[in-house]
Parts: sequence; C-alpha cells; structure tokens
Amino acid sequence: MSLRQVRRRCEQLARSIDVPDPFDIEGLLGDLGMRRGRPIVLLPFALPAGAPSGLCVAAGSADYLVVTASATGPQRDHIVLHELAHLLLGHRLQALDPDADVQLFRHLDPAVIRTMLGRTTYSTIEEQEAEILASLLGQRAHPWAAPAPDRTSDPVVEQLGRSLEHG
Repeated sequence: MSLRQVRRRCEQLARSIDVPDPFDIEGLLGDLGMRRGRPIVLLPFALPAGAPSGLCVAAGSADYLVVTASATGPQRDHIVLHELAHLLLGHRLQALDPDADVQLFRHLDPAVIRTMLGRTTYSTIEEQEAEILASLLGQRAHPWAAPAPDRTSDPVVEQLGRSLEHG
C-alpha cells in the first residue's frame, strides 16, 4: 500500500468520526465506544522504561487504551489518539483472556507487560496509518492550538506566535 493510499484511507475514516468541540478525549472515547457497542477505557499506567508510551489491549468486554502516566496534555492526547487509531483501523491487537479484569495490570511484573502488550505485531504500514489518523484527529481536535497572542506582549513573542499558527 502506498503512502498516498494510506493517507486516503485515514482521511476517509477521520471524516466519519465526530471530534468533540471543545476537545475532550474521554468524551471521544465514550462516543466511539457507544458507536462500536464496546467500551473504550483509558488507563493511565506507570509503564517501565523502554516500554511503548501507549498500548491498545482488547479484553473480553472492553478495549483498553493504556497510556504512560507520565504523559500529560497534548502529548498524552496524541498517544491516546494513536492507540485509538490502531483500534479503529482494525489492526491486530494483543487479546487478553475474556475473563481478564483491568485490575490485572496492577499485579504484573513490568517485564511481563512488555512481552504481553508490546507492539511487536504491528507492521510499518500499521504504524504509519495509526500516526496519520491520530494526527488528522488531533488537527480537528485543536488541542495544540496556540493561545491568542497578547497584543501588549513582546513583539518577538507575537512574531513567534504568528509563525506557529496553522492555516
């Protein structure tokens, strides 16, 4: 699949998703979970050094988006959108036993987490798709929009603000 085909697929899917305004990641996950008939649960977790910053895990009754607890703000949102993209694009997920409970994560050794939830099954195309879809949704969510410049601020700050604005 060419990068152009990947982008087109992601753009088509992104158009079908209602991004809340103002942006709310929990609201987006709730809406998509209802639409899919299966809850999508966000799980901040202290992932060990060297582990991925986010993971998508399918359990019997819900899908879990695990995000490193150290990520905040726009970085956290992008990690969640990337993992959500894997889910929405139908990429192969590491499946837990249907009887598994979310509490399971609190009792696992970090080495087991890396093995069980690692992103080793995703191809390069799947990673490209997830990153493109996450970026498209993020652009629509505007979580990275710069605040309106204060007209009484330093002219250099105003110039930097204008240069960073999109569109």
